[in-house]
Amino acid sequence: MLFGTGIDVPESLAEGGKERMRGSTRAGLSWKLLWMLAFLAQAPAGQAEKLVYVIPVHGEIEPALVYFVRRGVKEAVAHGAAALLLDLDTPGGRADAMEEMIHIIDHFPNQNATYSFVDSKAFSAGAFLAAATRHIYMAPGSVIGAATPVLASPGGTSVQNLPESYEKKILSAYQALVRATAERHGHNPAVFDAMVDRESGLVIDGAVLLPKGKVLTLTDTEAARRYGNPPQPLLSDGTVADLRSLVRQIGGEGARSEELRPTGFEKIARALMAAGPLLLGLGLLLGYLELKTGGSFGLFGGAALICFLLYFFGHYLAGLSGWEPLFLFLCGVGLVAFEVFFVPGLLLPTLVGLILALFGLLYAMVDRYPKEALWIGVGRLAQPLLSFALSALAAFAAGAVAARFLPARRLSLGPEGISVQKRVPPVKPGEEGVALTVLRPSGTARFGEKLVDVVTSGAFVPAGSRLRIVSVEGVRVVVEASDEEA
Repeated sequence: MLFGTGIDVPESLAEGGKERMRGSTRAGLSWKLLWMLAFLAQAPAGQAEKLVYVIPVHGEIEPALVYFVRRGVKEAVAHGAAALLLDLDTPGGRADAMEEMIHIIDHFPNQNATYSFVDSKAFSAGAFLAAATRHIYMAPGSVIGAATPVLASPGGTSVQNLPESYEKKILSAYQALVRATAERHGHNPAVFDAMVDRESGLVIDGAVLLPKGKVLTLTDTEAARRYGNPPQPLLSDGTVADLRSLVRQIGGEGARSEELRPTGFEKIARALMAAGPLLLGLGLLLGYLELKTGGSFGLFGGAALICFLLYFFGHYLAGLSGWEPLFLFLCGVGLVAFEVFFVPGLLLPTLVGLILALFGLLYAMVDRYPKEALWIGVGRLAQPLLSFALSALAAFAAGAVAARFLPARRLSLGPEGISVQKRVPPVKPGEEGVALTVLRPSGTARFGEKLVDVVTSGAFVPAGSRLRIVSVEGVRVVVEASDEEA
């Protein structure tokens, strides 16, 4: 049926069209509702997943800790951390390690979300590390400052002030470094100047906070005190009860923290690095005692080699050196052994071997990067040379004292079995005897009924050879092959 221009639609078709339209509308509303629910559910989940990555910097700052911090920053970036937090409790440490850590922290992408928490203390190099983060917070009763450079003995057992001529140069360099670091992260460089140089003093808004002649150290309340117009904190953004409270303050109630844990190898590396000067000195002492008690490879020589291997292993684990220093050292030892056992008296292999061994020991103490030239320059060897010289002097002094109480000879194995002689036997130059063991160049000989540890001037003498005593120098009996054997 037609009405004007209208179209007559069957009633069943009209009802079906209405149903399809209602179904399409319901489907669209359902998809919109699901999308909104997914969005709302995702927002709190995103907040709950905000990660604050914590790197503990505890104890002395030294090369092994550098690689621990580097691993922490890399893991923080890999895990998508929203903030990086240094947990500082350190008396300070080596300036080169501290400078390396500052460069490492700069690799965190969001520098506005870098934080330091001074838990107890951050002295010297620790204060510089705090300056490398954008925000500094402190625990109640904690202190920060006292960053004047000093000269530490090997192992850090004692410190002394720098020579005056050298102090000005060092102070100038480190003041420039800390000023640049502080300014880059929004801190007042004058505060860190006063921590480094006792002649700087600290004046804020006309008030003398620190007179010249003193080094600045701040408590948590002093560091958080506000000055200026508008008021700004002197150094610290505030005092918080503990690390967990600071994590919540940084990331909100839904934030989670992840703390970097040292691996077993990193713990071993730090222990061996701390004992490095002791291992070096002990190795030199045991090597000296090996020479004083016969010179052939025995108990003292084996213990000395173990000390040197642990010394190199610690530097390798700390990332301070590769295998090259150990290779040089072993080549040097090998050349010395080659002369002793195969070409005694030649001297050249021993001389070259000692030079290689010494360079290997010094080379292990230098932080060398992969693209650097093999020759690192005399300047960078100055500190390793000083450490080696002090360790050697201490070792030889201890060896001289120990030699007075050691028996004249060590355990020796000959045809008569094992014997121990407590003092030098009554032998004289010119007496003749028989070599009971191979002399290379030391060994055991018999003179009448007396067993004596002897040494040649470098010649190799087979067992059973006739010998003549050339000289007796304390516990050292020098012999040579008699004319019949020559």
